[in-house]
Amino acid sequence: MPSIVWNRDPEEAYINPYEHDAQKQFVREAQKLLDNLYALYNRFNMTFARDDISLKKAIWMLQIDALDALRDGLESISTNRHRIAAQMFRVVVETLDLAAYLHSNSPAAQKNLRKWYENEVIQHKIYREYIGKTLGKTAENNRRDFYNQLSKFTHRTYRALQKSYSLGQNDLLVYDGHDLSRSSVLPHTIAAYYANLADLITIFCEEATAREILTQSEVDQARQSSLEAATVPRRFAIQTSPNWPGILENT
Repeated sequence: MPSIVWNRDPEEAYINPYEHDAQKQFVREAQKLLDNLYALYNRFNMTFARDDISLKKAIWMLQIDALDALRDGLESISTNRHRIAAQMFRVVVETLDLAAYLHSNSPAAQKNLRKWYENEVIQHKIYREYIGKTLGKTAENNRRDFYNQLSKFTHRTYRALQKSYSLGQNDLLVYDGHDLSRSSVLPHTIAAYYANLADLITIFCEEATAREILTQSEVDQARQSSLEAATVPRRFAIQTSPNWPGILENT
């Protein structure tokens, strides 16, 4: 049975941040899963020529880049460097979305694939417009809102930066990086980031098979071999009232 973090809501994690043993189990499992996936992607080394402009080469390059971002995100959160991890989250989403759009292989996507190989930027709004045409306006708007929330961490908006502060006496701000050991980083922030990372790893596994880079059996095997036999149980009762905004709330 896997760590509870794999199915944990980030806001619930923020409100209940002290399940340290469950988080340690998640780190062990996530590290092993990402390593397993990395080995599968590495088999494509020495497969594609430099001048190859195929769709599969593009998807492999994009997805292995997203996989590396997930690995960097896990390392960053585990060392309380959550600000870097937040930027990795956007990289993962943007990169996987671009691969998904190119994989549609529509005439427009084929044209943009050629542009991508010519080093042009394929803006995320093109993918969102594609979502709108295929899944409807609501899906497009939801994706835009989610992406905009992640973008605020990259563009360093006030409330995104606020996630790096705790409250001292009289609600005065205390920067969590003031201690070089990073021991002042709120456990609430770390718990929420782990839950968000778990979501993104799950999405990556789905995208790996949906874009035909890995088979479902390969991903299932990679996942199953990474999960531990017993789930580390919760130590504390679940609370429901936060005292500081979570990772994406009000950003």
